[in-house]
Amino acid sequence: MIISPPFLSAAHPQQNDAMPTADAGNTVVPDGDVCTASMLECAPGNGAYPVSFNLGWHGGAHLRAPTEGGDALPVRAIADGRIVYVRKTDTTHKPTLQYRNVRTDDGCVVIRHDTEIGEGENAKITYYSVYLHLQQVMPTLAAGNRIYRKDVVGTPGQIFGQYPQIHFEIICSEANLKKMIGRAPAPLGNTPARRDAVYGDMWFFVPRGAKLFASEPHPFRDDDSAPPVATLQPQSPLVAAGSSCDLVIRMHYEKDCTLTTYRQNADLSWSVYGAMPAERDAEYNLYKRATALNGRYTDSSLASLAAGIPVPSPSAIFEMIRFGRCINDQLPAGARFNHWRKVKTPDGDGWINLSKAGVRAYSDADFPEWAGWSFINDDPTPDSLCDSPTVKRWLDVNHAGHVSHADAVTALGTDAIRQRMARAICKFPSEWSRDGLEARYNWLKSPHEALTNPLADEAFTKLIDHARDLAFWEDVSDPDFPHANEVWHFPPTAFVRHFRTCGWFSSAEFKQFVPRQVLREGPHHAVYYENVDWTVPRQSLIRAHGPSLNKMLRKYSINSPERVSSFFGNAMQETIWLSALHENNPQMWYFPWDGRGFLQLTHPENYLGYWDFKGIGGQISTETRHRILQAHSLANSHRPQAQQYNSDSVNGATPLVIQYRNQVGDHDINFDLIAPADSAGFYWSKTGMVRYADQSIRLERRAVSATPPPNPQHPGNGAISVTKIYYHSGNFRDASAIVNLPAAVGHPNHPFNGYVARCVGFGQVLAVTSEYLFPDGHGTLRDFPEGYQPRRD
Repeated sequence: MIISPPFLSAAHPQQNDAMPTADAGNTVVPDGDVCTASMLECAPGNGAYPVSFNLGWHGGAHLRAPTEGGDALPVRAIADGRIVYVRKTDTTHKPTLQYRNVRTDDGCVVIRHDTEIGEGENAKITYYSVYLHLQQVMPTLAAGNRIYRKDVVGTPGQIFGQYPQIHFEIICSEANLKKMIGRAPAPLGNTPARRDAVYGDMWFFVPRGAKLFASEPHPFRDDDSAPPVATLQPQSPLVAAGSSCDLVIRMHYEKDCTLTTYRQNADLSWSVYGAMPAERDAEYNLYKRATALNGRYTDSSLASLAAGIPVPSPSAIFEMIRFGRCINDQLPAGARFNHWRKVKTPDGDGWINLSKAGVRAYSDADFPEWAGWSFINDDPTPDSLCDSPTVKRWLDVNHAGHVSHADAVTALGTDAIRQRMARAICKFPSEWSRDGLEARYNWLKSPHEALTNPLADEAFTKLIDHARDLAFWEDVSDPDFPHANEVWHFPPTAFVRHFRTCGWFSSAEFKQFVPRQVLREGPHHAVYYENVDWTVPRQSLIRAHGPSLNKMLRKYSINSPERVSSFFGNAMQETIWLSALHENNPQMWYFPWDGRGFLQLTHPENYLGYWDFKGIGGQISTETRHRILQAHSLANSHRPQAQQYNSDSVNGATPLVIQYRNQVGDHDINFDLIAPADSAGFYWSKTGMVRYADQSIRLERRAVSATPPPNPQHPGNGAISVTKIYYHSGNFRDASAIVNLPAAVGHPNHPFNGYVARCVGFGQVLAVTSEYLFPDGHGTLRDFPEGYQPRRD
């Protein structure tokens, strides 16, 4: 699922360029949060979600369009989808659109989005985005047409004379809401965590009575106050009875790792109690930390038990400290790994076992109430008046049992209430349906506790006429569009911000990663275009390996546009644009230890390192390892005769070694559906590619001149005279070098294989996954760099 705000600023990349002194390892995000920068929600009482001061339901939010150079930014599609409704803006100056003597534009576009948030049918979801009060709708838009993220749908217009604004709304049916959150819309309670989708922050519900310790226990120990084991001695808990209340621990990785403790308030909401100091570079050091914890099972502390202890692999430990549970890998039968973390609690700061029996681990994919999510479905009335007991309880600041207009104004202006409203997913009738229009608003004619001035008949008639001209619900051409009385509304900014952390790509989105044409380097620095056809091998590879690729991206935190682009910019070039997982070139001196997988493992030390990481390296004897590594070293120093040393028949490779190597990549792309992707994540993590991917981004344009003859090896590929290349300076170059030629890291003039082609892949994926807009030679902003062609349906 790829999603972005409806307004995108062309200044974002330039802001990055203006910060050349950003610390290495820091991703520079404009204003810290692109959602905050691009989704400027109007204040309560002026089109906020989900209620007005008069307690009228409001299904979306009015957004103020950011401006650049004095002009309002255009409105863009937030995700790929299909248009299900278009209404061009009225140009006849209808009196009904001049409500209260000020103009409200009626241009409207509704888009259906079908996407995936995880593995399996239950993770395939449908939602709709609504863009209303457009001053101009793009003339090419029509119901039934495909539309893509970042495509312009129109320009912002007037809402009650206020310009430039739009009404932005995100809705879905109840069936799709259940798939989004993994359960019926209600608090989690004791509901098990979903496994088909795990993303974002991790959340641990820790029941009272949990033991806290002053020093970090050994991962073998689930209770460090238990009797001694081997040389491990017990320590007394900080509080004999354990923690005095239920706690929730939030584990947030973003370069550093921050553990924040929540506890429940009297009104059953949850608030932050405190946070431990951030663990610096924890995300970068996950591989190192996992291997160190694995080593504690074989050091002297458990020496007397070592022979009979199943040891958790570094890979499984990696998942435990990344997710709080194993997601893709598994602990061996009988293996014990306890996830100890130091946390802040009302009973003192201490080490707590987050994998102890009774602790429940969740992720953002579960929409936990501790993260502020709530589901409002208790309004018994069919009209547009909010009669939800839950919402009224929130707004009853005086605890008087009813909510006056003054109460609503006061409450909706407080931070605590606004935060609650900002994550409230609500079910109530749509305001955009013509059916039952008068009955929906009839309450406005009667005195009400939250209504200062009831409407007279004439004013009510004008309101209904105005609402009727803005209504569109019955005109939407989609059989799955929810009924106007059965619609769930999402807080728009929270929805976009939340699903930007999802990081699961559908086959259609992976398809867009593959450019139609790439640049290749030829002899004498010539540069050629090469067509990349959408062939059956590429389609089959994405279809077969898409789930394992997505799981790998989540496991190894390849979870930002810059990281994803750095990974696939290299992976696509190494897999011949996602068509092969095996280099398979017997002429190379290192064959058969040639490249395999999405980031191709090459040379036996990398294969052996991956098998050790997965916990299967112990099945390969020390003698076999020695013979393979010695043979490879001799092959390297005698390359003309390399195959005399490297051949499996002479270097001692056993059938098991050959089997494991083939699993990383062989002729049959379906031979193994885990290792080709997971080995790439291992290599990404081990080599520290993320440090380069996270450095501040710089987009530059350079001219490359070349007038070589046509390439006879590639019929149809024409020579170029001048081409403009947008590329990622510094970080992507070094991320590519660490994969291909570590000696080139930090040396911009050091050549290595396929860098121009890797840059094309990088630029393509960056355009698909990020909010960047790319100016062409004329300064026109495009969603793709000049010369890069999106592959779309």
